[in-house]
Amino acid sequence: MAGPEDGTGQAATSDAFDGADILNEIARAAPDVGIVTLASELDGGLDLIRWLVSRGHRVSLGHSAATYEEAQAAIAVGAQQATHLFNRMPPVHHRAPGLVGAVLQTDEVAAELVCDGFHVHPAMMQAAIAAKGPSRVMAITDATAVAGLPPGARARLGNRPITARTDVAVLDDGTMAGSTLTMDRAFQMLVGRVGLSLVDAAVLCATTPARELGLVGYGVLAPDAPADLVVLDANFSVVQTYVGGQLVYARNTTPSASV
Repeated sequence: MAGPEDGTGQAATSDAFDGADILNEIARAAPDVGIVTLASELDGGLDLIRWLVSRGHRVSLGHSAATYEEAQAAIAVGAQQATHLFNRMPPVHHRAPGLVGAVLQTDEVAAELVCDGFHVHPAMMQAAIAAKGPSRVMAITDATAVAGLPPGARARLGNRPITARTDVAVLDDGTMAGSTLTMDRAFQMLVGRVGLSLVDAAVLCATTPARELGLVGYGVLAPDAPADLVVLDANFSVVQTYVGGQLVYARNTTPSASV
């Protein structure tokens, strides 16, 4: 595996990082490694899934050209998630359903959706949610360092400069490089354009992700649960944010209250 690029399109050989280095790093930081995304069709992919699962890591399928059969084999040995469904995957074909088809039909796999309306068309978002149900889909932002900044803002993704556009972040050559999405806008997209109820949108944005990550008590409104809350107005703009019951943001006011 080549190391990160140095900005000229050439691999920075002094920073070379190969497969063995990645496995060593995962082993070294094992308690902090929650999810590993991989392309299961690569040589050794199934063995790697088994190795990761045996050590308690969650395997997600993504950035992958896996066929339907290859994806099913990966799921059979322990893959439980799909990284930003549809993106960096072959298109679904009625004779070749591919990785997307395997994920949509398999209850054991939870699927991420980038909910900006650009990475995935709202109609396809609606179809995926209908196929799997809100309890098996996670709304994600795929946000970069330019998320929330105005169009034209600049940052870096690894060693590559990126620029914010209205909907996405792009490399200097125009290639899409992540999103500018924030979660409140994802919620607005799910309700306003995908047509979900407020409850189902909240499940995608909070309940399902927390459950899939094993964060017991999070993503729900329940007695003794951590009071991590956001209050939205009728236009789905953020009014207040609470972390652990403490008001940390209030629109046009100074935080001073708790719940």
